[in-house]
Amino acid sequence: MVLVVILGLARPGGAAVFTCAAGDVACLIAAINTANANGEVNLIRLESGAYTLTAENNSTDGSNGLPSITSPLTIGGDGSGNTVIERAATAPQFRVFHVAQAGLLNLEDLTVRGGHWGGGVAFGGGGILNRGTLVITHCAVTDNFSFTGSSSGGGGIASLGRLFIAGSTVANNTAVQSQGGGIFSPAAVTVINSTIRGNRSEAGGGGIAISHPAGSATIIGTTIVDNHTGESHGGGLHSESSAVAIVNSTFAENGAESGVGGGLFVRGGVVVNTTIANNRSNGGRDLAATSALALHNTIVSGPSDFSATACQGQVTSLDNNLFFDPNCAVALLPHDRTGDPGLGDYIDFGVPGRGFFLLTSNSPALDAGDNAACLPTDQRGSPRSGGCDIGAVEGTDP
Repeated sequence: MVLVVILGLARPGGAAVFTCAAGDVACLIAAINTANANGEVNLIRLESGAYTLTAENNSTDGSNGLPSITSPLTIGGDGSGNTVIERAATAPQFRVFHVAQAGLLNLEDLTVRGGHWGGGVAFGGGGILNRGTLVITHCAVTDNFSFTGSSSGGGGIASLGRLFIAGSTVANNTAVQSQGGGIFSPAAVTVINSTIRGNRSEAGGGGIAISHPAGSATIIGTTIVDNHTGESHGGGLHSESSAVAIVNSTFAENGAESGVGGGLFVRGGVVVNTTIANNRSNGGRDLAATSALALHNTIVSGPSDFSATACQGQVTSLDNNLFFDPNCAVALLPHDRTGDPGLGDYIDFGVPGRGFFLLTSNSPALDAGDNAACLPTDQRGSPRSGGCDIGAVEGTDP
């Protein structure tokens, strides 16, 4: 085992920096325990390699592969494709990370995968359960699984505290008999310049589920694509909150097979400069809105079954939207457009947060956004030049 304390040896209880050699799980566990004990802001640096967990470490809120995080801690890797923290496929069922109410976990430049939690209705989080504060930057949370009741969920992440995701990918996670294939939260979620892709749930919110009226979500510069829910609503996003703001984002090819709202099922919220495209439900509906849902600089594309209606419920337009079906809006405003939005192919470079759609050269969304509402850069960090395009990414397919 390699456990090198680089900083903080001069005083007991001081902050420390730990470095763990490739694949050294014992070092990672020891470093977390030491960081919890000193109560300071600590850093664990992980070299390239797979840190494969084979046994349960503790049973806080269910089985966990690593010690519960109870103090401020950053765990940094050598890139999401190089540093992987995973549960072994043959190991007993446990999630990878647990963040206690007093904990603050910052994950950077690594992948969390293979967590498996199926221990009842109270708690979820196949990959991570967060009760405190969780910050995920330039990471991938993939191929995790939870099996809980409909009042909980989170195949990838269940967050009962504050969750911040930036420049990251949450993909191919599954929540069985529960909500939020990718992310489940009754609290506060912020997602910036990220990709939520290929997640599955049975009880709503294939990509993201905001499960409580007191919860909130801010989603900026993010593509939510190919997420599905089987027995409920909201393939891309299911929200019970009235405090949802979605800015410069793209919803595409999400589905609700036995419910409504392939793209969104929302009870309240604001969607700004957003693309909602080619989502489907059992009725072919893109979007289900049961109360106030306001759209600005937004594309609501047609369903995959063009004989079906595009929306379930009507939304309030704040202008500069593009509706495949004009009946989606309570009333069209002067700068709203209707028809095919002209999305190009989905592009994914395999880098966290870099899965997106460009527009075709004849898309009516080009230069059609409200410049005053547009952010300076798009999902990739590229400048929005000239007239603002409606949707997550500025520009066209080459």
